[in-house]
Amino acid sequence: MKAGRRWGSFVFLLAFALGSSGAAVAAKPATRSGGKPEKKPTPDVLAEGEGKVLRWHFESGEILELKKFSEQVIKTGATSEKRSVFHRVLLETRAVDAAQGYQLEGTFTTLVRGSGSDSPFTETERHNASFFLTPAGMFTVPAGQYMPNIRSVPTFSETRDPALKDEAAMEPGTTWEKPGAEVMRFTDLVTVPFNVRYEYRGLENVKSQDGEKNCHKFIANYELNFGDAEQGGPRVFGYVTSIWFWDSAQGIPYYAQEDYNVIIVNEAGIANEFKIKSRSYYRKFQARTDPEKITLAEKLREELVTENPQISVRVTDHGVAISLPDVFFDTDSASLSSDAKSVLKQIGKPLAALKNRHIRVRGHTDSTGDEKYNQQLSEKRAATVAEYLIDKADLNPDTLSYEGRGARDPIADNSIADGRAKNRRVEIILLDK
Repeated sequence: MKAGRRWGSFVFLLAFALGSSGAAVAAKPATRSGGKPEKKPTPDVLAEGEGKVLRWHFESGEILELKKFSEQVIKTGATSEKRSVFHRVLLETRAVDAAQGYQLEGTFTTLVRGSGSDSPFTETERHNASFFLTPAGMFTVPAGQYMPNIRSVPTFSETRDPALKDEAAMEPGTTWEKPGAEVMRFTDLVTVPFNVRYEYRGLENVKSQDGEKNCHKFIANYELNFGDAEQGGPRVFGYVTSIWFWDSAQGIPYYAQEDYNVIIVNEAGIANEFKIKSRSYYRKFQARTDPEKITLAEKLREELVTENPQISVRVTDHGVAISLPDVFFDTDSASLSSDAKSVLKQIGKPLAALKNRHIRVRGHTDSTGDEKYNQQLSEKRAATVAEYLIDKADLNPDTLSYEGRGARDPIADNSIADGRAKNRRVEIILLDK
């Protein structure tokens, strides 16, 4: 970690349950007498989870979404910063393999805003990831891959479960221990190991964003104690406590909350103290098919474009985008025109009806002028639109974020005036993944 300021790297907590702290290391094969390799059958990791309720489960094509909201206090020396952080994880099940489990692939995104603010989140980090997850919670992650950075939390007992009987039954008060790890970015990636202590608490009703559900509750606690002051190098120490509510019907967590109290000392000896309280919401869904997105786009056109022909609606790889033209802003300014404010109020009505759908506002420019200036203008315009939708259209700030793209994503030819005009836009994207 450089001089104590790369905080986003350390706060993607409870992002997922991870097992191996890197690529699996191939063991030297056993040999029979005579020197020939001994062949052993590959265990079926999917069959191991059959009949148990504390297990991950996915079907091919399913998407897991994690929305984690954190209130953070970060202290460096005499200075202190408070902020709110929104982590959004989207992982698609690419394959289901009896030997390795579920192949998950997707993105880990960090978005930040000031603590206690109702302003929209702005994206600060995005990481791609691809890995395998077994039903019991063990991962195989390629070497050198940063995300997911919290690994093996939770991992389940192989021998006991609430659905089993007799000695294999898991009653309230049952405990088990499993190793875990957190991968941190210093000058290089460093794996910090720990031992997690679990206790099963039984069934309990819990309220989440999607309503109330009866879930299996368990707690997880671990301490971090890594590094040696005399030998130098990074050091990490502290403790983490979490409460999980497991949705056995879906095979994923339903809700989790966590307290993270950790001090991280980098190679230069600079200590950052993290005090983080977070709540996490999980759900599974199938990505919208093109016909579904087309239907939604047509509905929005009927509701919005008929009365406001200056805006457009189109289907994208990420969802459905409502495009606001450059004329909605004063020249070289992020100030909204009176026409823009009127249209945004109308746009807010159908958006408010799409509960729990994340909305990303993206600003774009043409390719003329200074690159840095274009980037800043695109960010300011996206922020203005997002803030107006929160303030005047009463959209939930937790479901809204913004980013500036500058001239990086043109939709028309920048060499002609008409194309440049089309590229100068702000898009309101109803994300489906």
